Amino acid sequence: MSPEQQEPLAFVKHTKRGDKAYAVPDVPAPLFDTHAHLTCFWSKDPAEVLVRAGRAGVRRLVTLFDPIADEMSLEEFRHRLTEWQARATVQTADAGMPARELPDVSYLAGVHPYGAPAFSDETLTAVEQALADPRCAGVGEIGLDYHFDADDNIEAAPHDVQIACFEQQLALACARNVPVELHVRNDGADEARAAHADAYRVLSEVGIPAAGCVLHCFTEDRATMERFVELGCRIAFGGAATFKRNTDIREAFAACPLDRILFETDCPYMAPEPLRGIECEPALIAFTATALAQDRSERTGEEPAAIMRAAWENATALFSG
Repeated sequence: MSPEQQEPLAFVKHTKRGDKAYAVPDVPAPLFDTHAHLTCFWSKDPAEVLVRAGRAGVRRLVTLFDPIADEMSLEEFRHRLTEWQARATVQTADAGMPARELPDVSYLAGVHPYGAPAFSDETLTAVEQALADPRCAGVGEIGLDYHFDADDNIEAAPHDVQIACFEQQLALACARNVPVELHVRNDGADEARAAHADAYRVLSEVGIPAAGCVLHCFTEDRATMERFVELGCRIAFGGAATFKRNTDIREAFAACPLDRILFETDCPYMAPEPLRGIECEPALIAFTATALAQDRSERTGEEPAAIMRAAWENATALFSG
């Protein structure tokens, strides 16, 4: 089957009023999903996900390996990644698509703050070993999470334990001069935004790799964005920025310097509107990028295509060093 004979790529959302299909929007620039969890899908085949990502215009993506949360060895993770890409290549050929349309996949290695209590010298060694792999592009996601996760009944680890875990991995990224992606989440009732305050302090004291630092899944306001940009960070915006109530995040995206913006999915979490609630995947970044570029364009007068192109160039520069 040739690409012209394929049905347009669309995703279905099940609602009380019935099923509704949403076609993936055409995008005027290549897409780079800077944060995807290929090991975490509940019901999807990662190989098929990669094929759909290619059809949606995703040309590169970064996935994550967490030596604690993923409950597998680095060798097993590498094997799975290779196997997914091989099957995706076969599926792409069977569909009559050029292999070049499949996204190039790299990964980051690091321990999420949830894993901080189990972090050890051996864990840090596992992250170091991953950095020897040419496919490993840096350290992440690391950081601070002071939020009680009611959905999964996860209590925040003691702050000092999280900070120590964060500092050691950040120091490794600085020593190796590789990009680092940060997970920083405050407790919902905390008006002081302690997690971001502590993260800012750690970055100021330990340092930021010259290769780059990303605030992943940004869900804060313009003032927070500006503080971390001044520190030298890039800001990654995902599906949450499209949610109707999150006007503060869209304001931050519109005000963020064009050379600091990135797009991500954080899949399988936080699918963007109009598909909020379904299991997210990299192809859905087309909805996020289109919505945010259009919103920023209406505020600033910039062309949506220029905004999307800037996000692609920022990501490729970050992860091609």
